[in-house]
Amino acid sequence: MKLKLHENIKKFRKEKNLTQEKLAEMLGVTVGAVSKWENGNNTPDIMMLTTLAGFFDVSVDVLLGYDMVSKKVEDIVANIDSLVSKHKFEEAEVISRDAINRYPHDFSVIFSSAMIYHVKALENQDKNDARMAIDLFTKSLEYLSQNKNPDINDYVIRSNIAYNYLIIDEKAALERLKEINFGGINDTVLALIYLQNEEPDQALNYSTSGIINHLGELIDSSMYMIMALAGTGKKKNLEESICLTDTMIDVIKKFSKDEIGCFSKYVAFYYVIKAYFCACIKDEYGMTKFISKGKKLAMEFDKNGSNDVARHLKFYHADKEHFYTIDSIGEKAVSGISTVLSKQIVKMAGVDKKTHNKIIDCWEKA
Repeated sequence: MKLKLHENIKKFRKEKNLTQEKLAEMLGVTVGAVSKWENGNNTPDIMMLTTLAGFFDVSVDVLLGYDMVSKKVEDIVANIDSLVSKHKFEEAEVISRDAINRYPHDFSVIFSSAMIYHVKALENQDKNDARMAIDLFTKSLEYLSQNKNPDINDYVIRSNIAYNYLIIDEKAALERLKEINFGGINDTVLALIYLQNEEPDQALNYSTSGIINHLGELIDSSMYMIMALAGTGKKKNLEESICLTDTMIDVIKKFSKDEIGCFSKYVAFYYVIKAYFCACIKDEYGMTKFISKGKKLAMEFDKNGSNDVARHLKFYHADKEHFYTIDSIGEKAVSGISTVLSKQIVKMAGVDKKTHNKIIDCWEKA
């Protein structure tokens, strides 16, 4: 059983952005006393331990930092999470109430307890459970600095709060989702809320933005999957790469208008990738054919196209008159694809350097 009191006093002090001098002043002790606590040369008496725990908003157990206590908390949280996953909510609530009484300032206990009511509320659309979830999630934000789970952060907690407000008060949920709509991440659910509240114009606005963002993510994710599959060197995966390439070309064409525009750059690049696959299987005709198609499309974009999605998305209904995209290809397609090939694709795992150089040469000469 290892005591970590001196480490924790220093850690919690820094989390509050306090100097040793300032902490000493606020507690009514000398700077020397604080210094000795933090270097382990002295220990606060029982009354000061209680004062410190209250000041740092943690339990005495957490302040002391017993490994046994930490392990016990981990076991409790794991038990709660397991019961929730099995929908044994009543059992989980009993354990949660006891855990919160014993560890009222522990982030993991509060967050896991919040998840009990969060899951119940979403499944049953129960307002009381939603209120409990909101209260506990809100409280957990006070102790977020204790969090060690990389899958949990401020955004995740605030999103959970907003989703519970959907059950209680849609207007309140709407405002919270808009506040944390970083990069349009909540556009889809905002569109749904506006649609349910008979505001089709706003629903169209947010759903358009959602389509643009998700289509961009689909294009990027598919490209990385295509190259990762090809990089394994397995014939089956190479065939899947070619299939996914063809699928994405078809998807992009279905979302774009029948004219040269921002989506033409992506189709041109997919043609170049397909040319690379042809070169890998010694299909010289296919390689030349797809390089030619890609180069022609890229040149047409540089001559007549624009990066304005508002002009070229077939299903555009957003408020913005113009909606310009930013991508790794850049403003010009021909030079942009050359740069991506020479500086990005070449770094990807499994890329055959000889074939890659052949594609660059073919592209430059086309």
